[in-house]
Amino acid sequence: MCKYYRKGGTNEMRTYKSIDLFAGIGGICYGFMQAGAQIVWANEIDKYACKTYRLNFGDSYLVEGDIQKIDTKDIPKFDILTAGFPCQAFSSVGLLQGFDDPRGNLFFETARVINAVKPRVVFLENVANLVKHDEGRTFDVIIKTLNNLGYHVVWQVMNAKEYGNLPQQRNRIYIVAFKYKKNLVKFCFPEQIPLTRTAFDLY
Repeated sequence: MCKYYRKGGTNEMRTYKSIDLFAGIGGICYGFMQAGAQIVWANEIDKYACKTYRLNFGDSYLVEGDIQKIDTKDIPKFDILTAGFPCQAFSSVGLLQGFDDPRGNLFFETARVINAVKPRVVFLENVANLVKHDEGRTFDVIIKTLNNLGYHVVWQVMNAKEYGNLPQQRNRIYIVAFKYKKNLVKFCFPEQIPLTRTAFDLY
């Protein structure tokens, strides 16, 4: 059963159908599976990532190929859309070309699927520098695009070492968008968990 965080500390229980764009080897899918979501479709273009994904989760729903060539009519019905759209165009260790980089424009493919299906929830993940890229203008475009599609949006930069007792410095931006405002007011990001382990504890 799927749980989502609600202000006040209680959880609503329900099984949701989820899809993942730019699935990679399935990191986001695994998290949503752990929460109880049913993954019904995933897409990834990299053949080596797809090979690993199939080893992890099987081959029943993964579609290997370019999202730009996929008709939204071929995607099964779902409640939640997740997407870790390519981050190289926004990363501080990259060329920072943003939407001028073909990979940066793939956010708009995510928007295309959202517009066609209008899922209940959208979950997006990217590098933390997305917030600052091009003096914040890139991030403004993303938020305004989601707003124009009719979504209510919250976001937060989070570090992996502060959640789940994982000794890894990994800052990411998480954007959560709800079709219905009533769901937004129930939502809150998880509370931080004090780190008690080091990398050496994992050996």
